[in-house]
Amino acid sequence: MINKNSKPIKIIIFYDDNCVLCSYSIRFLIKKDTENYFLFSPLQGKLAKKSINPRYIKNLDSFVILSKSNTYVKGAAIKIIINNLKNLYFYKWVLFIPNPILDLIYSLVGNIRYKIFGKSQNCLYLNEELKNRFII
Repeated sequence: MINKNSKPIKIIIFYDDNCVLCSYSIRFLIKKDTENYFLFSPLQGKLAKKSINPRYIKNLDSFVILSKSNTYVKGAAIKIIINNLKNLYFYKWVLFIPNPILDLIYSLVGNIRYKIFGKSQNCLYLNEELKNRFII
């Protein structure tokens, strides 16, 4: 995405900062996002409270994408990520899954993620190497 000033438009990915699976996913995206297209912010942070619907913060059950003042969750959020990262070719097949089915799969994983992966108190945004990719 390019705006009129030819500057890339940043997409903010809000995530559950206490979720080990979410933190792993964010680290994976940071490695794949070689053009620094995405910024990241915890759902528990101040920016989330100011920028997105409180129900997403209360539930903590999905990545929340904020792009051009539009909000995307669950399957739609995954598709935004895949569409905007050039080097995720292997995952392009996910784009063909209808959103209701992808949402269902996302919800199932979301409901068991703490049981399987656990919770973490490790804040990614406190990591000096990653600090510039986060908005708190």
